[in-house]
Amino acid sequence: MSTESTSKLRKHMFHLVIITIAGAMIYGLPYFRSYFYDAYLEAYDLTNTQMGTFGSMFGIFGMISYLFGGVVADMVSTRKLMSTSLILTGLGGLLHLMNPSYIMLLAIYALWGFTSLFAFWPSLLKSLREIANENEQSKAYGFMDGGRGIVYAIDGVCIVAIFGYFSKVSGDLAGLNGVIIYYSIVAIVLGILLFFLMKDSKPDTTVKIEEKQEKITVAQVIEVVKMPAVWILSAILCCTYVMNIAFYYFTPYATSRFGMAATAGAIVTLAAQYVRPVASFGGGILADKLGRSKVMYVTFSMMAIGTFLMVVMGNMSFTLFIVLCILIYAGMYGGFSMVFSMMEEGGIPIRVAGTAIGLVCTLGYLPEVIVPFASGKLLDTFGDDGYRYIFIAIVVIMIIGIVMLTVWDRYTKKLRAKKAVEEDGIEA
Repeated sequence: MSTESTSKLRKHMFHLVIITIAGAMIYGLPYFRSYFYDAYLEAYDLTNTQMGTFGSMFGIFGMISYLFGGVVADMVSTRKLMSTSLILTGLGGLLHLMNPSYIMLLAIYALWGFTSLFAFWPSLLKSLREIANENEQSKAYGFMDGGRGIVYAIDGVCIVAIFGYFSKVSGDLAGLNGVIIYYSIVAIVLGILLFFLMKDSKPDTTVKIEEKQEKITVAQVIEVVKMPAVWILSAILCCTYVMNIAFYYFTPYATSRFGMAATAGAIVTLAAQYVRPVASFGGGILADKLGRSKVMYVTFSMMAIGTFLMVVMGNMSFTLFIVLCILIYAGMYGGFSMVFSMMEEGGIPIRVAGTAIGLVCTLGYLPEVIVPFASGKLLDTFGDDGYRYIFIAIVVIMIIGIVMLTVWDRYTKKLRAKKAVEEDGIEA
């Protein structure tokens, strides 16, 4: 059994590499503003609240896209959906070069909410689940997320170099435009390559016609909505994803607290991508051996403790700040990819995986809508003290995440007991 599992994952390794690279680079455009927070703020004459609104706009349209994108992922080729998303995201980046106003920027982020999220992420996750057996789900998700970290680490060096060069020659706006051109070209090229190099997964080509038709019915969606596992996983994802959005404020905090330059401040956030491969690979391997929820108890605790220390240690050195960031990053990426690998043990069948993932993402990624706007508002209202309130809120939400894990453990325990009874009844 173990050999079969390993050989199946190895058999689809090329598929894994392609979707990993695509899953990393498509988000360069929607998020690059966070790496160069202060420079972006000044280049387009924005307030912190306006800056946060871009993230919220991206999240709102993305939330809608997740809901319907999950259903589409059960109906259409994942290869075609992912390729189209990449190309349209790159074209959206080219619009960013047209000296955009605040309103135009809002429209661009709304566009990215559709192009980089609609069906792309549900399709990627469904595709990933199909190439791994049940006993290696966490490993597959962990390897994918860790691989994205490697891509981001290499990518981080590129964008810092691009921004640094052009900003010195012609100013921060030129540096930002250089980064935009880079990401736009990469997204478009990747979309074209993915379309021709990636093969449609076998499960999509071998399922019965009746099953494909069933996926588009209202009854199918209602079936997913009634699954307790979907709602519990949504809550867990929501809690852990708060950190995935909030950690981008470590860069402006570092530039404000320690007086760092824009390029140096970007490194604080980009450092997460160097921790990501180790944390994701390690988390995936440990989760398959020790249990997914057990690993997530540890990762939530790491994020809570690291952020709490940032709150109480106001006079910390920059070195200590980096150490706490690394602790938080390890927790953030060590547990993030685990949520989707828990679907199997929650009794969610593969035939509705895309729809279930879409719903989990719609609810679980709500922080994408709330955190940027709320954080920007806190910073505009309280100045640098706003960071303290942001960090306190993070600690509280991490504790809620731990509570939701206990709910999950109780639910899956009852599910296993029920399954055991049913199997005993069949044997009898």
